[in-house]
Amino acid sequence: MFVHSKVVIPVTAEIIVATEENYDDAIEKGVEVLQNGGIVVYPTDTSYGIACDPRNEDAISRLLAIKQRDAGMGVPLLFSDLDQCEKYADMGSLEKVLARLFWPGMLTMVVTPIDSLPSHITGNRTSLAIRIPNHPVPRGLAKGLGAPIVGTSANRTGGPSPFIVDTAREQLGDEVDLYIDCGPSESEKNSTIIGVEDGSIKVYREGQLSISEMSESLKVDSDALKLWTTRIVYADM
Repeated sequence: MFVHSKVVIPVTAEIIVATEENYDDAIEKGVEVLQNGGIVVYPTDTSYGIACDPRNEDAISRLLAIKQRDAGMGVPLLFSDLDQCEKYADMGSLEKVLARLFWPGMLTMVVTPIDSLPSHITGNRTSLAIRIPNHPVPRGLAKGLGAPIVGTSANRTGGPSPFIVDTAREQLGDEVDLYIDCGPSESEKNSTIIGVEDGSIKVYREGQLSISEMSESLKVDSDALKLWTTRIVYADM
């Protein structure tokens, strides 16, 4: 399931300007780069992300070095669909309801990973951040790769979140292999991050999906009402 492969360091990063008419071409090129151990900056429904194949430990190490991200934090993952997600995450009943209500979309969930998930993905944590974004490019990359892609934002740690590709390029330059430019994001914030604990929803970060919007959707869903205590609490990661 998890492999090592060569990592190719680019001299000059390639840039593909992608529109709905040529998403397939951009996805095909992105999958090729990921399969070869490369690093791709790509659009989502929130900020631009930076991806590698998470099964490739060498590629993960390179991505973390580019971002200047602590390996102990682990990396979030983006998936093509729920079936793919459940191969990596042990999701409870309420988490599956949240997935049905808000995926594809701007909600990241902190869940329990499967036991076999290696530490180069989870870091020092016992949890895993996961999402199915509402954008065809990252979902297409994950589908074409046959595995999730790393879903962290395409910036240096502490730098501005990139809602246009130029913000990512200013920070990452030619250290990545490929930029897929789909124009400005329609969002102004990153995804909202939550977790589930004993029937309560813990908010780690309120992003583009507002907590009030999420709460209203939960209150009218019969499955959610059976599983949710109606408590939404804020907590530190």
